[in-house]
Amino acid sequence: MITLLGIYRPRDTPLHNSSAAFKMALLLVTSIAAILTNDPVSAVGIAAACLLLLASTTPPARATFRGMAGIAIIAAATSGYQMWQGEYFRAIDTSADIIAIAALALAVTSSTPMEEVLDLVSTLARPLRRVLPPETIGLMFSMMLRAIPEAAQILNEARTAARARGLERSPRAILIPSATRTVGFAINMGQALHARGIADEAAPRAL
Repeated sequence: MITLLGIYRPRDTPLHNSSAAFKMALLLVTSIAAILTNDPVSAVGIAAACLLLLASTTPPARATFRGMAGIAIIAAATSGYQMWQGEYFRAIDTSADIIAIAALALAVTSSTPMEEVLDLVSTLARPLRRVLPPETIGLMFSMMLRAIPEAAQILNEARTAARARGLERSPRAILIPSATRTVGFAINMGQALHARGIADEAAPRAL
């Protein structure tokens, strides 16, 4: 999942030239439609359209392949379990939905500068300005995005370390170091938020 973030490249494509609000709305509507659609044929059609849209943004090939490969593994595992349960149509529908949403999210990520995303978040957060200023919410959103690849990297490093010790089959050898480092990262993030005065600024507004 690390490759799903920070892969924006400036291009001259229809999706690049669209506003961040339109792309986020497209992602939301398509995700809801994919989830509500129980027809495997329609689900495959939506997934194909999302993959074509992703290809139209000409994202970095290596990062895109790695990101979608991880999603494909998740989709295959999910559909495999459902096929084992005898739910063949549901397996196709579910795996297609996963691929569709991931591909469209990656298309939006690769065609939208982070600055535009944060501006959109700040705009949407204006009704909450009595509690927190929109700029603060935008900052918190950006730090949340930063936490996602960091957590994935911690998990990957824990797996590598466990494999080097011959413990790749031991959940404890992977999960305990990952949890410890993740807590440490969360503490550092909290200290960074406090250093920026977010907690001090939010308290009087909430009263």
